[in-house]
Amino acid sequence: MKTKAVMIFILTVGGIFLGGCNTDSFGGDGDLTGSDISRENRFDGGESDAESFGENFSRIAVLNQSLDNDLIGWGLGKDKDSLDRPIDAVKAQERYGKYSSLFVDTSEEKVLYLTFDEGYENGYTPKILDILKETGVKAAFFVTYDYCKSAPELVKRMIDEGHIVGNHSYTHPSFPKCSPQQVKEEITKLHDYVKENFNYEMTFFRFPMGEFSESTLKQVQDLGYTSVFWSFAHKDWDPNNQPSQNRTYDTVTNSLHSGEICLLHAVSEANTNCLRDVISFWISEGYTVADLNHAVKNLGKIN
Repeated sequence: MKTKAVMIFILTVGGIFLGGCNTDSFGGDGDLTGSDISRENRFDGGESDAESFGENFSRIAVLNQSLDNDLIGWGLGKDKDSLDRPIDAVKAQERYGKYSSLFVDTSEEKVLYLTFDEGYENGYTPKILDILKETGVKAAFFVTYDYCKSAPELVKRMIDEGHIVGNHSYTHPSFPKCSPQQVKEEITKLHDYVKENFNYEMTFFRFPMGEFSESTLKQVQDLGYTSVFWSFAHKDWDPNNQPSQNRTYDTVTNSLHSGEICLLHAVSEANTNCLRDVISFWISEGYTVADLNHAVKNLGKIN
């Protein structure tokens, strides 16, 4: 009788959420508004393993119904702490870090993390990769399925040159509007595609449009991912409304702070043209540009 009641509950919850997932393709115009976990044997493509994982995720999803699923659009206020870190990012890290989430590295090291969102290719990623190679800097590129499908040679180059390729979802929906099953599919479909086509195992995730909830943070964690937000971003995502190169340089460099997670959009001409100078400034200020695995290690120490 208890088993039957649980099954009815699961079907009812699934029915409530079904169809609530917006699957519009990424347009690049909304990302600003808005634990070191083992992944062994989770995504090996085996049919029996996939079924077992799906059953386990359904069980976890039911348990997660008690968590808040109210949509939070990640964005930053202007208030800073004594280390010039955005107070909103520090508070979010304290509140949500337990879900393997990164908003800012609060270790107080002079370190920052360079990340790019890649929803579509606008011709600048090759130059960005050239600059990173010449300066010896490693970055993280968060990609969608459409990007991987349309620019496989660039994804391969990112991997070959030692950068992190992160999961930005399959179709770029708002996750709090998705059912638990849809959340799983958005992540695992892209994960499996990248594993199959590039022999690369993704471990970092960025929520589309920065829209998340406590429940979806936990779901992403349960899938073995670290969620990566940002402690700096600017209005760079519209190719038809770009800030000047000088303004971009000033905006990015004036916001420097310890533990910064810097979000840039690779569609931006201004970002690309001043990137070399920005990196030089960071280094001249005594900062190390590290990859996200370093932030995960620091997160483990803090938590």
